[in-house]
Amino acid sequence: MVDALKEQIVDLTDKVHHLEVSSAYQEDVIEHLNKTLGKQHQEIQQLQAQIRLLSDILKTLKDDSGSGIKLPSEEAPPPHY
Repeated sequence: MVDALKEQIVDLTDKVHHLEVSSAYQEDVIEHLNKTLGKQHQEIQQLQAQIRLLSDILKTLKDDSGSGIKLPSEEAPPPHY
């Protein structure tokens, strides 16, 4: 009886240790994913700002030039269509 209880205590101790290790690993993964998500969010904001800037430049060039610069949606399809 005493040996069975000792064996159960050892087994439960091992399980608790495994859960603690697993929890620590998951916390590390979550922290890494959170940092990655933050970096990606910053990159997306920078890319959106660059797209707005390029769009404004393209509109300015189109409005100022009058030289026939067209947006891709305004271009006629190529002859092979």
